Amino acid sequence: MAEIRSTIDLMMERTRGMTLSLDERERLRKEDLRKRARGFRIKLLQNPSAAEEILSSLNEHGAEDRKLLEKLIWEEMVESLPLDHQMLQHLDLMEKLTQASIKKPILQQIRSRFKTLLKDQAEERHKILAREKKKLAVLGISGSAVAPKIPKQTPLQADFSSDLETLKRDLLA
Repeated sequence: MAEIRSTIDLMMERTRGMTLSLDERERLRKEDLRKRARGFRIKLLQNPSAAEEILSSLNEHGAEDRKLLEKLIWEEMVESLPLDHQMLQHLDLMEKLTQASIKKPILQQIRSRFKTLLKDQAEERHKILAREKKKLAVLGISGSAVAPKIPKQTPLQADFSSDLETLKRDLLA
């Protein structure tokens, strides 16, 4: 009777001598580091008070990997920059990264433009609310419980969004 071999034995026999090329190894390494960078970004955003500790854990990696990880974390933070109330916290965390020293003027520009946007949005929102309440009062609908619906994204936010995309490109350059 012939010997019955397991699937693993067959696979081992067929793949004997096969190895990954240098390009494939490098691609897999970078892919792994990109996943780690996403993990670092998530850790930073979930626990901003431990940012120094989280970033110091980068020293556990080799010098080459650490440099690449720092670059990838920066890219992850820039690409995921939110257009809401969390932007200021996001910018604070970005300023703790090594690339921030070079890009500090751009980060400050984003911060000041966002604060201006928040101020302008509050003023615009107040004007829209007053106008809509007047319209409802003319129709006989008034009172403290009346809260008109206001569009979520204002033209001011759309303008800032396009400016932010330009600034993001500058941060990645």
